Amino acid sequence: MILLNNPTLRTVTVLAVCALLAAGTAAAQDLTADDVIAKNIEASGGAEAWAKVKTIRMSGTYVNFSDPEKFIMWRARPNLYRFDCKRINYYTVHAYDGKQAWWVNGLVDPQFEKPGPIPSQGNLDKVTLRERFFEPVFWNYKEKGNSVELTGREDLDGDDVYVLNVTLADGSAETWYINAETFLAAAMTGFTYDFGRRCKLDAFFSDYRKVDGIVLPYLIESEYLIRYRSMEIENIEINADDFDMGVFVMPDPEGWEKKL
Repeated sequence: MILLNNPTLRTVTVLAVCALLAAGTAAAQDLTADDVIAKNIEASGGAEAWAKVKTIRMSGTYVNFSDPEKFIMWRARPNLYRFDCKRINYYTVHAYDGKQAWWVNGLVDPQFEKPGPIPSQGNLDKVTLRERFFEPVFWNYKEKGNSVELTGREDLDGDDVYVLNVTLADGSAETWYINAETFLAAAMTGFTYDFGRRCKLDAFFSDYRKVDGIVLPYLIESEYLIRYRSMEIENIEINADDFDMGVFVMPDPEGWEKKL
């Protein structure tokens, strides 16, 4: 009590506490981009666990044009991708077979009397080409030809986040927000294409869960123009025994209708 009643000692104590807090904050801010990325990899399950992942199959509910529909997504190393869903009663596929993007989308291209698989070109395939990456673009970014800059920390909806600006090898740019406590990705801003038109994209990641040693978000929400879309993942399978690598190959358009 004597110490607390001494104004000089009380001032010194307060200053000491402030100095310690400031030192802790400075230490946290001294992380480099590579430090944040390393912590993100570790929080996501670690490089060793991820190296064992060869295929991922996800399924759940996709809200698109305000209608909830079932979806299924396949991913395989190094960059194979396919996403199946329905949009306004049109069966839709976006896929990348390792060499070309292809799709089935009668909604976008009215020339189809019957929806069938065709190669996608121009702005129509840029979303698929971006989605084909098996891991986040800032993992092993130098080997991928990307560049990353840590620009500081911000408040994101009440959470403290690190901000990583990423320039991809193709020249496009994204900003990733990494939670400063969990080091999991909280959000991303970049660009997407809506019916071929380039527009700003905001994506949000939450409800992280561990599956076979790796940590993935079970809720992915995105906003662009006036659209809101969400993927509520219900099931994730890692290295499934019945995983069919043939799903990435564009089928022969002949007889496609019979396969729907």
